[in-house]
Amino acid sequence: MEIQIVTGFLGAGKTTFLNRYLPLLSGKTVVIENEFGDIGIDGDRIQEDIPVREIFAGCICCSLAMDFRKGIKEIAENFHPDRILIEPSGVGRLTDIVKACQMAREREKVSLQITKLIAIVDMASFEEYIEGFGAFYQDQIERAGLLLLSHVEAENKAQKEIIIGRLKELNPDAILYDGDWRQLENEELLKLLEEAPDYDEDARRDAAFAALPADKVFSSVSFMDLPQMRIEDLEAIMKALEKEEYGYILRAKGWIETMEKGLVHFDFTPTVSKYREEKNPAGTGGEAVVIGCGLNQAALEMLFRRKNI
Repeated sequence: MEIQIVTGFLGAGKTTFLNRYLPLLSGKTVVIENEFGDIGIDGDRIQEDIPVREIFAGCICCSLAMDFRKGIKEIAENFHPDRILIEPSGVGRLTDIVKACQMAREREKVSLQITKLIAIVDMASFEEYIEGFGAFYQDQIERAGLLLLSHVEAENKAQKEIIIGRLKELNPDAILYDGDWRQLENEELLKLLEEAPDYDEDARRDAAFAALPADKVFSSVSFMDLPQMRIEDLEAIMKALEKEEYGYILRAKGWIETMEKGLVHFDFTPTVSKYREEKNPAGTGGEAVVIGCGLNQAALEMLFRRKNI
């Protein structure tokens, strides 16, 4: 059984990539999606004919490592897939995610091979995250075999060249596609994946530990049964999430029932905020998750319940 990992920091575009990549794969594929929070948002957005197993409330590399190993074993026994695609939460070290897969093989006796390690790099957030999270953030870039860029249009040519140069310094061995991969033809995207080197377990076994800075401890706040609101209320919430009084918000996403457009999916990062009309396959609305550091839960509760707008 083949294991591929699609990593990237919060909001980089992992789910977007999966929905483009999954239809191109032959054989049987199962997706493991790790949500950092108590509710799943992106799992409902994976194409309907692909089995998805969600793991909540933490990251693969820490408290959920055992659940993750057992999840791989259950998938292998129940689905007998040709491959598992793993979408981590974005706040874990790629090194540790790989290690969890190896432990599934060693402790759970699952026959698996780790092949493609794909990292989506958000160009709009690169400078901020590499400065704020250091080696912890760099880990997923340095360990990947394929680097894909998102929000390419957010940077001018000169800044884009600087970031690409930095990425090549961090990982000279990876295949780096410096264009918009979303515009590639299906055959071109598959060729890019084929050209990317497979994970070399012997070469990477002694990877250094990438510690999370002491002042950057991740937490999350989840909301259910959120009230219907106007589009302008939603826009005000996303604008307010930029303020320090709510904490350092790295990602907020969810479903909101609006008066003008019905159910919309919203997505916030420090550099990009957007919403769009979109059917929720789960058939539910009014839910959200906020991920960041030093979160002010009481203030966020008031914000999302529209008590201070």
